[in-house]
Amino acid sequence: MSVQFKFSDTVDDDRRLEIIEALKRAGFAARSLFPGQKRPRLASIFTVAKAKDVKALQAALSGYGRDIEYVEASPNRSLKS
Repeated sequence: MSVQFKFSDTVDDDRRLEIIEALKRAGFAARSLFPGQKRPRLASIFTVAKAKDVKALQAALSGYGRDIEYVEASPNRSLKS
């Protein structure tokens, strides 16, 4: 399952890197959903693909309080043929 989260507008790049590194140490690989995006609102959305333990990821992100605007699981989708 994939999970998206968004950094609050007040979070600077150094703090983002700090949080992403903490997630990495916890076993989660976070990456930008829109790499290279110039618009700050879109550039602040990240995803964790193949998050096996969504509750653990939510718990890890909840420790950052207002730095994280939201955390949500992607809906399961199937392609129409």
